[in-house]
Amino acid sequence: MGANTAFTVTEQVYVPPARAWALLTDWAAAPAWMPDVSEMHAEGPLAVGQTIDFHSQGHDRSCTVSQLDVGRSITIASSQGDVQAYYRYELDGDGGATRLTLTADVVISEELAGMADQIRTAMAEADSGQLAGFKRFAEAAP
Repeated sequence: MGANTAFTVTEQVYVPPARAWALLTDWAAAPAWMPDVSEMHAEGPLAVGQTIDFHSQGHDRSCTVSQLDVGRSITIASSQGDVQAYYRYELDGDGGATRLTLTADVVISEELAGMADQIRTAMAEADSGQLAGFKRFAEAAP
């Protein structure tokens, strides 16, 4: 099956775009705003292909930077069995505020096609609050 959007959310974050980008890509700080993530880290500089390891809901997981436009957008890809998820964060703004949009797309195998709606709903329930959490974190960060 092709990619289908599970959800799109947008937040106006009252920090400059460069600051929002720095906080968004500070993997060690992600547990402060990502639901159910207790630890996150990556080796080396931010680049396409970089692996990000994290601990969520009692499991060690990993994802990969699949697309990158430094300072403007980043797409993180992850797979679990027959489900591939792509989380695209896009930043837009100038001055003291940043418009941050998260779009989560999912690719589901033909074998799971009958569960596509449930998978998209589960993704939205689990992750659509990320940007609200990021907004609180970023606006309070020193």
